[in-house]
Amino acid sequence: MNNPFIFGKAVTGREFIDRKEEINELKSSLLSGQNVLLFSPRKMGKTSLIMETFRKIDDAICIYIDLWQTTSQYALAREIINRVVEKTYNSVEKLAMDMNHLLKSLKPKVSIDTSGTISVEFSRDEVKRAINEAIDFPERVARKKNKRIIIAFDEFQEIEHLDGLEIEKTFRSTIQHHKMVSYIFAGSRQSLIKTIFGKKERPFYRFAKQIRLFPIDKQIMAKFIVSRFNNTGKKISKDASEWIAEISRGIPYNAQYLCHEVWYMADREIDTNFVKEVFYKKIIPSLDDSFQVIWGGIGSHEQRKLLIGLANEKEPKIYSQSFIEKYDLKTPSHVRKALKSLEENGIIEENRIQDPFFEEWIRSKFLM
Repeated sequence: MNNPFIFGKAVTGREFIDRKEEINELKSSLLSGQNVLLFSPRKMGKTSLIMETFRKIDDAICIYIDLWQTTSQYALAREIINRVVEKTYNSVEKLAMDMNHLLKSLKPKVSIDTSGTISVEFSRDEVKRAINEAIDFPERVARKKNKRIIIAFDEFQEIEHLDGLEIEKTFRSTIQHHKMVSYIFAGSRQSLIKTIFGKKERPFYRFAKQIRLFPIDKQIMAKFIVSRFNNTGKKISKDASEWIAEISRGIPYNAQYLCHEVWYMADREIDTNFVKEVFYKKIIPSLDDSFQVIWGGIGSHEQRKLLIGLANEKEPKIYSQSFIEKYDLKTPSHVRKALKSLEENGIIEENRIQDPFFEEWIRSKFLM
């Protein structure tokens, strides 16, 4: 029997945990033409939510574009055009005919590979024109097909690396006129997302409805865990499922990861002690290399000492004299500076280490 817990990739259907309210809000907003900013820390299930929402939308063409590995404006233009083509055309002849007016200025070439995938190529010489044409392309196709298109730009903050401000202006000036296309701008680097959408001087200031993803309710997560174990013939106690929800802080990735390993290793009824054994003896050690890389990337000793303090205190008063002395920090202003840097790098959120597994790893290495 296959392991029912999946982590590290987007999940939908039975593998997806709850988010009914968020799905309904997304569907209602997008189908009415409202653009949405969807943001959360990493591992909160943002991409899965997008995919699950798309799965439940029948009366629009849904397109997902990941900007994480988009390295140039040309690559972005090509990605937008080809993802739209992939979802809206299945005939090379029809596409080639429509290209005469949909992308006339780019002189595109339409081709089909051995797998039957249709693609559009164009010259790299005029990148600015290409990006302008690409951004407007979904609206032109939507009007041609007379059907709403919904596009999700995942990891939208990566646009900052593509001549950020100028391309933001290009996006905003074009898509503000789109009537047949709705957009999801999704991001996990919250400091960058807040800069792009939250600063008055930026083109995207208050451009989209904001939906923030919070951790899954722990009771809902615990019920999901029990159900998934039961459906595969393995029993887990209520207390054990609640401990998983608690230690993962309602973060889907962490809960699925821990449950995956527990399910794999369990050959009997699962209690809390067994889950703890898997967590402390299997999960945390297996993450050592990746957490060492993160730790090594934190160059400031002040930041490291602050993280050690946050990991070891249940309710840390980070600016108090007792906290500063206990963890050999300098001054409240130095703590504030370290905190800001860690927040910008997505390691800390609201004065807490964002990843509870990383917090446990720090505690295991630097128990005070």
